[in-house]
Amino acid sequence: MKILYLHGFNSSSNSNKAQIFKNSEFVKDLNVEVIFPDLPISPEEAVEEISKILKNCNFNISLIGSSLGGFYATYISDIYNLKSVSINPVVPNHLSEMKDLIGKHQNFQTMENYYFTKEMYSFLNKIKINELNNPLNHLSFVQLQDEVLNHLDTISYYKNSHLCIESLGSHKFNNFETKIPYILDFLI
Repeated sequence: MKILYLHGFNSSSNSNKAQIFKNSEFVKDLNVEVIFPDLPISPEEAVEEISKILKNCNFNISLIGSSLGGFYATYISDIYNLKSVSINPVVPNHLSEMKDLIGKHQNFQTMENYYFTKEMYSFLNKIKINELNNPLNHLSFVQLQDEVLNHLDTISYYKNSHLCIESLGSHKFNNFETKIPYILDFLI
């Protein structure tokens, strides 16, 4: 079994949650292969790279995504009928607020400067899935104190899926390490 971990916007495969997951004793004990790609800035290129990884794994894979990585994981898993876990994910209703992201940025992990373009933003709207085809393939973790994304939109979007909702927390998802057994149980 393989798991593909997708980081969020302005992050990398060295994000805090990715490192926690990678170094988890639960993951090591199961001897599961976890793939941590550094996704391109361009959503279209990111989706192409994710699709290549899936094809190389013969679609014998599950996905985990955080924030924008959760958006990608949900999109890809719904198209290919795979299981996915999302952590404080971007959902279609969040995209209107993301229009403000068009412009210059610096990656939190790599310190790379880049420009998020109008075309990149438009691609996210092009691939959004307004209603999940396979809602029970999705598990979403939501912390209600997410200061970046509206949790009500997230809960509404995954209402027919598996949800784990916590009253406190943040967009970074506090105490992520405590959710790893639940994540693995769902994905495997």
